[in-house]
Amino acid sequence: MRTGTFLGFVAPSVLSMLLLIAVPLVGVVYLALYQSHVKTEMVEVRTKVPLFGGLSRDQVSYVPQAVLDEDGRPIRVWDYVGMQNLAKASEIDELGRILTKPRDEASLPDMIDSMYRDITNLDFWSAFEFTMIYVVATTPLMLAVGFLLALAVNRATEQLKGSLIFVSLLPMIVTPVVSSLAVYWLFLDNAIVATVLRELGLGRIYFLKDAVTIRILIIAYGVWYAAPFAFIILYAGLQTVPKESLEAARVDGATRWQAIRLVTIPHLMPLFAVVVLIHLMDAYRVFEPILVFNSRVFASSLQYLVYIAMSFEDNIHRAAAYAVLTVIGIVILLTPVLISTWREQRSTP
Repeated sequence: MRTGTFLGFVAPSVLSMLLLIAVPLVGVVYLALYQSHVKTEMVEVRTKVPLFGGLSRDQVSYVPQAVLDEDGRPIRVWDYVGMQNLAKASEIDELGRILTKPRDEASLPDMIDSMYRDITNLDFWSAFEFTMIYVVATTPLMLAVGFLLALAVNRATEQLKGSLIFVSLLPMIVTPVVSSLAVYWLFLDNAIVATVLRELGLGRIYFLKDAVTIRILIIAYGVWYAAPFAFIILYAGLQTVPKESLEAARVDGATRWQAIRLVTIPHLMPLFAVVVLIHLMDAYRVFEPILVFNSRVFASSLQYLVYIAMSFEDNIHRAAAYAVLTVIGIVILLTPVLISTWREQRSTP
């Protein structure tokens, strides 16, 4: 392929990546490393204070006032603060005080439990805790459900495959906010699930008022929403598994599960790696169910902290710091998977 033709194909993608990814990321890093404020100056204000007998006296006071530019807009000053915004957002000082705090607990488990409760009372570390729980819990479950669905649909009759694929992809088709609302409405105190369980004699269960149940619901939602992506990728991969290898395994006396474990799964390992990589990036940025379930007390996330800092605190620098910390966390999560995949590809002849 000629250089000009190659550049013609690649240039739009590179330009899109620069405009939609690189430039915003640089802007977020800049906001995290700088602190801005409106430049002010002290202005003398004179007011007349009435006295008795119709007399008055001048009272002089000095009040801060924004300095305006030539167009009448306030002048904003940007100061480089380095890692201060990141340190404040990650609550490093508070974490250090908790770790070095003297504790009176007699046993080591009690001491660890006390330290853990203190750490998870911090906004950032509480969000980080549930974010990691969500990532670790949903990733294997999503892979297992998606793979089992792919195997089941692959063995279905041709007449049923189209309908099964459509139904399996429905959670991925619906937008995250709408699907989160659907799950939320199902588990309200007087909704259908709680009502059915109460009629079955299991008592009244408040799914959205307990830390354990609301976390389980969010994780279950994450698996339900992400499994269709794993399903469609792995189902497409099943169509490429060599039939000769499967038939040879059966001739050698392998059971169906042994053929899947020794032939199908190794063949699909690159696709498993792709699904895991994409899901890790998506799961670490979990936001919609946290927002819709209104679960900040029991389950928060790093992306939710960005939303809080922007919408309620009106602190763009703190929000940018949370965003940078989220990107750093994603890079750390992806690095082992990328290294493992790279080594496997190198060892493949």
